[in-house]
Amino acid sequence: MTRSQAELAWAYAHAQGGRAAWFSYAENVPDMLAKIGLIAPEDHLIVCADDFASSFERHFRWGRLTFVAEPTADAFLTASGWGAAGHDVPEGTGDDRLVAEGSPASYAYPAGAHAARTYWFVSTIGCTCLRVADIRELAHAAARVGALLIVDNTVASVFGCHPLELGAHVCMEALDRVAAGMLERKAVAITVAPAVSGRGRRRIVHPEAEDAYRLIAFGLGDPDEPVPFGMLSPDDLSALAWGIDSLPYRMQMHNDHARAIAEYLSCHPQVARVFYPGLHAHPDAALAPSVLMHGFGPAIDFSLLGTFNESAAHAVRRFVDSCACAHRDVPAGGSATRMSVVTCKDAAYVRIFVGTDDPLSVADSLDQALRLFCNPPEP
Repeated sequence: MTRSQAELAWAYAHAQGGRAAWFSYAENVPDMLAKIGLIAPEDHLIVCADDFASSFERHFRWGRLTFVAEPTADAFLTASGWGAAGHDVPEGTGDDRLVAEGSPASYAYPAGAHAARTYWFVSTIGCTCLRVADIRELAHAAARVGALLIVDNTVASVFGCHPLELGAHVCMEALDRVAAGMLERKAVAITVAPAVSGRGRRRIVHPEAEDAYRLIAFGLGDPDEPVPFGMLSPDDLSALAWGIDSLPYRMQMHNDHARAIAEYLSCHPQVARVFYPGLHAHPDAALAPSVLMHGFGPAIDFSLLGTFNESAAHAVRRFVDSCACAHRDVPAGGSATRMSVVTCKDAAYVRIFVGTDDPLSVADSLDQALRLFCNPPEP
């Protein structure tokens, strides 16, 4: 029996630990964030996503946009104007605002109205070098200054992390991997945290989550009756239904294969550095197990030992072009391992999204490409 979009959205929201979820077509998460109109020109959007900087600059060129280099509370607080570690936060904000019952945000603003809010955007796994964000710490800091925390959960997926349960107000995820690369058009899910948590004396109200729900519902409609432009096609709904049911099995394979390939690359003499949260050398290796579940995600970044006569970006592109397992022509999120080039300022990396295909075959393709990269044929 085919499930409706509303039924799939509620199932997805339940898996995320959220109040409600919506699906809509969008090229990527920044595109979706711009389409729903959650952030107005007078709002302040602070972003830690240097691998998507161009997309944010294109979609939010009319607003107040600030980038931070580190996915830490100190970096976001400083960019918000509060000073590192929130030392400048005045008395009477933060936990003092939480009340035992009722929601002070329920009637704070008319639906669709904006009030010069501050939004923090971070990925569970993101940026160059695949940094892992301490969502609990960010959520606590955001609550102190009244910021709304938005988390991009695309790389980890709903199987690998539940940002809403860690304190985020909004969770977004591109659905390529959830639907196993079978979507006809790219789609994104957006989930909102419950506005109230706990019971009795432990009941806590989250005003920013209530605001987020009202503003997103204004743009995308009631979760049970989404607006027409937010409706997915029947074929895409079928692909999404199958993908949600099979996600745990598939994502566990993605994660396990990525761990094996990351270990292989870390031992290769021609690989300069490997960035994977499951490796001890990663800057967030100690934090990752407390944020991620069932492994450390399907993505790996690594840099190459280049030559003096070519730029890092050119060397990385040359390597990807020579690698048989790059699979740039297959849909994102499917079973095949895919590669791309990530550039940031003067640095360039190879990014691998490991599939469910044979990791030994992928390692063999990487080995052959690395040999060819180090010893290119004579012209």
